Amino acid sequence: MADASQMSQALAYVCAGILYPDGLEKPSITGRQAVIRRGWLLPSDIFTAQNIRNHTDFVTVTMSARKGATVPEPLGRPWQVQARILPTVSVLQKGRSVQIVFPESLAPSGVVGLWYEGALQTTAAYAVTAQYTAESVAAALADQLPNGTVEGALVSVPGVSVLGNVVGYGESVRVSRRQSQLYRVSVWTADASVRDIIGLVLDTALAEKSWISTLDGRQAQLKFVGVEDVDAMQNQAVYRRDYLYELIFDTLQTQWAADMMFGVGTIDAGGQDVGFGAIAPASEEDVVTRALEAMAAAAVSVSARSEYPGMALNQFGTVVSSTD
Repeated sequence: MADASQMSQALAYVCAGILYPDGLEKPSITGRQAVIRRGWLLPSDIFTAQNIRNHTDFVTVTMSARKGATVPEPLGRPWQVQARILPTVSVLQKGRSVQIVFPESLAPSGVVGLWYEGALQTTAAYAVTAQYTAESVAAALADQLPNGTVEGALVSVPGVSVLGNVVGYGESVRVSRRQSQLYRVSVWTADASVRDIIGLVLDTALAEKSWISTLDGRQAQLKFVGVEDVDAMQNQAVYRRDYLYELIFDTLQTQWAADMMFGVGTIDAGGQDVGFGAIAPASEEDVVTRALEAMAAAAVSVSARSEYPGMALNQFGTVVSSTD
């Protein structure tokens, strides 16, 4: 989920993309070195060899001291599915048995479920991870079914028909708070004409953006507030210009869960409740643990996809190439 510091980071990435349209390894729009940072200037930015007075320009993104306003969130805080991980494992019906089928080139993933109707509707489920095989998954499922047998990747139960299904995972999100925060984008340089060039490029590009991507894959609304020159350090040959922007963004709650595999419920039949559907599988601790591990792996794979590829922050908050 996005917080105020992550929004500073996202805005710094946007500014870096504007000043380095061909990538951070290529020259900036001025041909000079431009350092984009989430946070204020460091002492080394002014007093070391590679500093403002030696043809290095800086753009900093900081939160303003103004108190952020709370914006009403959607009524009811409804949950919505934001990301899906589709299963790569499948099941193949073979007569009254079910065969577990693993993909040839993709990593195996998903939750495999089996059920059959006997005296009671009986079910089994198994969360697949990369270290398992079709045969080991079939064996684990057969162990959960009364009288279950396994032959390779084929699961059977004598005297009944076994059916199968495979589902994936979904990430559900809801807005727990919507807020407004003021941010300051500051240009620092020893050349007043360069300040005008960088400021004009940033201002023009950001004026076209009503929304920017957040680090969690959603959007934040961007509003221009004002601009001012700050020449208090002019006697040190440092020229500064501040652009103020308001960002409206959401704080989210997220929850990963497997898709529904078994349906169950009751109906009113002449004043008597009659159950239908499958009975949920027994929640054995190792089955639950594997499911949680599989969902955690799915969450990592999704969160690793960056909205700003090729960019990262170093320990000082400076935007650098993620390949560095």
